[in-house]
Amino acid sequence: MPATPASFLLLDADLAAARAGDPVVLAGDEGRHAARVARIGAGERILVTDAVGRQAPALVVAARKDSLDLELLEDPREAPVRAPRLALVQALATGGRDEQAVESATELGADRITPWIARRSVSVWKGDKLAKGRAKWEATARTAVKQCRRPGIPVVDAAEDSRALVRDVRARTVAGGIVLVLHEQEHRGILGLADELRGAREAGVPEITVIVGPEGGIADEELEELVDAGARTVLLGPEVLRSSTAGPAALAVLSALTGRWG
Repeated sequence: MPATPASFLLLDADLAAARAGDPVVLAGDEGRHAARVARIGAGERILVTDAVGRQAPALVVAARKDSLDLELLEDPREAPVRAPRLALVQALATGGRDEQAVESATELGADRITPWIARRSVSVWKGDKLAKGRAKWEATARTAVKQCRRPGIPVVDAAEDSRALVRDVRARTVAGGIVLVLHEQEHRGILGLADELRGAREAGVPEITVIVGPEGGIADEELEELVDAGARTVLLGPEVLRSSTAGPAALAVLSALTGRWG
């Protein structure tokens, strides 16, 4: 069997109790795509993962119209424990830049993503768009997981307006998390917190959150409220990055500093 099967597929099933030799059905949208579009057939070996990040190689026993019947070839590997968790609060943006941020953040290891309807957001989710927008971000994250073969699918929260985000930030900081707001007018760079961030795992910090504002910037009153709730403002770097780039760039820095990379 090749070391890395060619196809990487996401299961809705939980592999916690699964063992080598167990049958598993790949159904739903993923099964339909695998059978109809990817045309994965009987006899092929694939790699499957559940939402938590448990992974196992599997043999396709039968290919049906909208699903695949699989047999696990090994006991599933437990998802690696990556601490602290990394979270992105991404303000809605135009031109698909927020979805680009979700895609890159997922590839760079984000564990949680929160859509933010900021006061200066040009793109706004209301009514039916709340559910549709979240579903689109979830689909973007799932596709990115398949591309990079990372363990675990990031959680995409329901969209929050600024008032809800302030409450959320307060809860995250009270729980021991670190919340960083990227702000181009701040003088303190993110590397100024390097020692604290390097020691976050040993200190038991459960989660580090990065907040990225909309194209028009974070309103002064929003920034004040977020800081009052426990967030800290930091400068990411000398350049002013697009909304689609800032969050993923910050997550890359955090992955290196916290030891999640290396």
